Amino acid sequence: MKSLSLTLLLLACQVPPPAKPAKELDPKDARSVLEHAAFNTRTQKSYETKFKAQLSTSGKPLDYNGRCVWVNPGVLYVHYTASGGDEKMIVRANNDVWVYNALVGWVTADEAGMPGAGRGIQNPDEILAIISQQTATARLPGPGAIELNFSGGHLQSIMKDQANKGAFDWKESKADLGMTVDSQNRLQKFTCDATLKPTDPNIGHGPVHGGSQPRGLRRRS
Repeated sequence: MKSLSLTLLLLACQVPPPAKPAKELDPKDARSVLEHAAFNTRTQKSYETKFKAQLSTSGKPLDYNGRCVWVNPGVLYVHYTASGGDEKMIVRANNDVWVYNALVGWVTADEAGMPGAGRGIQNPDEILAIISQQTATARLPGPGAIELNFSGGHLQSIMKDQANKGAFDWKESKADLGMTVDSQNRLQKFTCDATLKPTDPNIGHGPVHGGSQPRGLRRRS
């Protein structure tokens, strides 16, 4: 069986504005903690995340290091470098997206051949919006910690344009998510270990595992 393992560390186009949880925070209820943490993080004036990610197939893993700055109500800056020296800078202002090309400067995402830039896994606000709506499997393994599982359908929503259409069998894909929150119940660290089953014969062979370490979160008022 061909498979591909994706390990992401993140924190959290326009998405619907955060909806305030209907009930007060219950620190013993995992769903309540997660809903409030996502809301509290998304409603800040701005926040900055540092991330590391590793995409592994049967070949050499592809590593990413970068940072995102999210400014309400819809401006995102992303800067990352990948194995081999690839470097990208992306600015998204709602539905307008620009990508920095070292040869020609700033161009639109379409001109850069990256129509999905600043979406899905590159957009912490979109990730938090999806997580806050998928709390059914949330659990509390310890103080300030949250765990939950994602199905392939949830992964497909997060991946968006970062995954080629038809390239993965989402029904056979899954992910385990882990989060920690701070004393103000805002998201502090986020890890995602996802295994995606490709349908494309040119992607990967045999199960491969990756890993990452937290880089932390800096918030701006």
